[in-house]
Amino acid sequence: MHDLVIRNGTIVDGSGNESFRGDIAIDDDRITKVGEINNKGKREIDAKGKLVTPGWVDIHTHYDGQVCWDPYLTPSSWHGVTTIVMGNCGVGFAPVKPGSENYLIELMEGVEDIPGTALHEGIDWDWESFPEFLDAIEKKEFVIDVGAMVGHGPIRSYVMGYDRCQGKDDASKEEIAAMAKLTKEAIQAGALGFSSSRTYLHTDVHGKYVPGTEAGQSEMRAISQAIGEAGEGTLELVSDWMDQDIELDWVKEFVETTGRTLTYAQTSGDPFKTWKYCEDNFNKGVNIRPQFAGRPTGMLFSLESSIHPFITHPSFREIIELPLEGKVKAMKDPKFKKRILSEEYGFGEGGNYELANRLISSFETQFPMDEVPNYEPKIEESIAGIAKNKGVTALEVAYDEMLKNEGKNFIYACFAPYPNHTLDFYKMIIEFNSSVAGLSDGGAHCGLICDASMPTWNVAHWSRDRNRGEKLPIEYIINKQTRETARTFGLFDRGELKEGYLADINIIDFDDLKVYKPEMVHDLPMGGRRIIQKCSGYIATIKSGVVTYENDKATGQLPGKVIRGEQRLA
Repeated sequence: MHDLVIRNGTIVDGSGNESFRGDIAIDDDRITKVGEINNKGKREIDAKGKLVTPGWVDIHTHYDGQVCWDPYLTPSSWHGVTTIVMGNCGVGFAPVKPGSENYLIELMEGVEDIPGTALHEGIDWDWESFPEFLDAIEKKEFVIDVGAMVGHGPIRSYVMGYDRCQGKDDASKEEIAAMAKLTKEAIQAGALGFSSSRTYLHTDVHGKYVPGTEAGQSEMRAISQAIGEAGEGTLELVSDWMDQDIELDWVKEFVETTGRTLTYAQTSGDPFKTWKYCEDNFNKGVNIRPQFAGRPTGMLFSLESSIHPFITHPSFREIIELPLEGKVKAMKDPKFKKRILSEEYGFGEGGNYELANRLISSFETQFPMDEVPNYEPKIEESIAGIAKNKGVTALEVAYDEMLKNEGKNFIYACFAPYPNHTLDFYKMIIEFNSSVAGLSDGGAHCGLICDASMPTWNVAHWSRDRNRGEKLPIEYIINKQTRETARTFGLFDRGELKEGYLADINIIDFDDLKVYKPEMVHDLPMGGRRIIQKCSGYIATIKSGVVTYENDKATGQLPGKVIRGEQRLA
């Protein structure tokens, strides 16, 4: 008798191959048979008419603080994710010198928009080194598996000190050697890799670029060599310069000489030059993998968001400290509305102000959100399109939209490109052999973004709902966020439904699979805010053979573990 048998499901096994009808037997934490199962199970689930897939492996999250207080790591676990990788973008909380914890909090708060008060209250800080950090979180229980990278920010600040680490390539040979040693130590202790932020988009709460932004090739080469010497580990980058020779030189050296994987998000420049290099080399067995988001990263504007079209208006600054109810009451006053709509606004000049100003005023790529949001809307559905149809200003439409639902309504504003108001550009990226699903940013951008729903939405939109262009086969999109994401970080024991693999499984009512419009909640430590996004359609999520969610509700079981290093089949 098996511990669990899933019967009669349509199995999409994560390999990319065609789906098929069959059963799955599970014993302990492993899949023991796929096909026709004659023996009974202690528990059986009838999956007739349902999809049976691997659990999603989300490789781009920022739960580094949330692991200290939330065993469910929501919202990712609501969305069928059974494994996460945190420590992306060069930020994290280890190593740290005692008494200097606030520096790493300010980095995380600035880069990832996680409330500093929540981090101060919620993090235990019973570690100094990265190995001690893994030891500390390993004592906790989780509903999903947790893997972590070590970040450039913590390592550089630990070695160089908090006053010097944000300079431009001013690390000495001894300091570079120390950073390489700490990187190797972290990987040998179980870090899944090393991450670095090399984009001017990322600053701390004081507006300073994060450590490593402009670190020179000698430093990057030494750290990447340490990964090669460790014999495992992935290098993750967010970079403005992936297409420039100054960056590509050491990147090419890393992937071609170490045999390790590099995964990245490009934030500026000409991405096609980099993508061509990726495709040409990936097809030769060189693992350099651009991460894709299935839709444009979306800023969510509301009266409680970090920014929105009225955040710089003088009249709004007068009411900004009021609770939501007070803001709504003031803004419903016709005189207040007339005054605020007549005001000049903007963040100022220089730095990232230009980007912020463009974001809050680009009404052609701002869209009201329905109960089930449409993430591939037409220009006519934009704030600008609605304003044109009504014969009013776009700012007035935005004002009225943000007052709906007593100020709890959101406007979806495309932060990433949305060319021609279709997702054809994103489909092209997804179809690259080298690309891999990423950029959900689960746990981060609490006051402005909630893309942790991306795995659910990818499957529903790209293989079922899309009506403004070609769809993608369901087998293809699931492969991109299971086997391919797992392999990117050396997790060869999951991501497929085959004998011997971890029993990480989703059972999905495909017709009902959807994400709902975002909500702002205040459930972080000290009442900190965050945006969440719920979903439906998950009949069951199974982690290591244990049913953790049924009909979109948690069962209370917490079988997740901290992952240490690469994982191989027995």
